[in-house]
Amino acid sequence: MDMSAATEATEMLVQHLLAADGVRPEEFWASEYGSVHRSGERALMWAVFADGIDSYRRNVSAIAGYRRLEFAETESWFLHNDWDWPFSFVNLCEAFGFDPAGVRRVLRRWRTEHVEQTCRRQRFRPVARQATRRAA
Repeated sequence: MDMSAATEATEMLVQHLLAADGVRPEEFWASEYGSVHRSGERALMWAVFADGIDSYRRNVSAIAGYRRLEFAETESWFLHNDWDWPFSFVNLCEAFGFDPAGVRRVLRRWRTEHVEQTCRRQRFRPVARQATRRAA
């Protein structure tokens, strides 16, 4: 598989993760025999990676302070090239054969598209007036 095909496969997977409500391990590790990869360590690595994508997706348009903080932490995790921590973004990409730059590119493109859609869909709702009672 050449580099452009690997990058394209990475981008397709990240797009799938961004669109999904969750990805089960069997969707990622289905083998030719239909069994799931049995490594608990690898399953944990996948869970951390998928949770990062999910956190990014859920909090990209956050208004609440704690959710904005979670988004900032997740984005920082994606952007750092920390090779020392086993569960760093770049190490997880390496373990799964993903191109970190390709994943980051998809995330940036998705964020731009998502923010534009969110801004276009917002509209103001009229405030309902409460009926006032007159004292008899």
